[in-house]
Amino acid sequence: MKKVNLIVASILLLGSVSSLSAESVVPKGDFAKKLKKVVGKQGKFVVGKDDFPKSYFLVHQNLPYLAGLSIHHPKSSILGLSKKQIEAIKEVKRKTVPYVIKKAQLIKSLELELAQNIAVDSNEAKSQYALVDEIGKLRIELTKAHLQCINNIRSILSKEQYSKLLGYATKMGSKPKSNKFKIDELVILPHPGQLIKKGLIDITQEQNKKITNEIKAVYAPFFQNKLREAYDLEKKVQRMVANGKGAKDVSTLIDKIMKLKAESILSRIEALNHIQKVLTKEQWVKANKLTYK
Repeated sequence: MKKVNLIVASILLLGSVSSLSAESVVPKGDFAKKLKKVVGKQGKFVVGKDDFPKSYFLVHQNLPYLAGLSIHHPKSSILGLSKKQIEAIKEVKRKTVPYVIKKAQLIKSLELELAQNIAVDSNEAKSQYALVDEIGKLRIELTKAHLQCINNIRSILSKEQYSKLLGYATKMGSKPKSNKFKIDELVILPHPGQLIKKGLIDITQEQNKKITNEIKAVYAPFFQNKLREAYDLEKKVQRMVANGKGAKDVSTLIDKIMKLKAESILSRIEALNHIQKVLTKEQWVKANKLTYK
């Protein structure tokens, strides 16, 4: 029995070491910076972020992007890729990425042309049908290249490796970046610091010094810590409810969350009272107008 327990403990230990040492097979490097240089300006009618080049595939959300994921994912080392496999995946990327970027650039330019023609220059819809057909054709070609890339990666990996890679892709798709840290305050109040940072409110050096030393250094740590505690409890409540717990089971946690949020918002109000004294009347009015517009 002791021998069995020792083996189990060894397996668990190896598993935890493997998890802790998980890393990217190939670091991403500065590809994102290089990509920015070829993307160009975002279209004026784009809602949200233009995810170039993915936004220009015909099917851009419901298919996995496996070539980069297989070697750049933070846990890709767990796949156990051989040197031969890594080189094969790199070769797929070398052949696919330049084609995708070039095709996406062309699609984007045609779509910007379409937007200018129909929305700004007020051309007749029918006059733009040929341009729409050309855009559709290019998007189809790009998605077909995407499908081929998926096939190529699948052919390089074993069934077990491919299954694990699909698991990575699924988890990435189920966790929007916006959920990283999001918590609602009890009352919507201005955040002058953010408005100043965005350049929406201009302040003097003297005002900036006072805000930094008298407000940010004093109040911010307090209410941010309170919100962080509340956030952790909110996630705990979410997990408990997902596991079938009822209102009575989480009522104590809800009370704690409310208390933390109340303490946080009261501290925020004190900070705002202080910042109001630092800003001019015009700056303060503008902060409120930008918040409650």
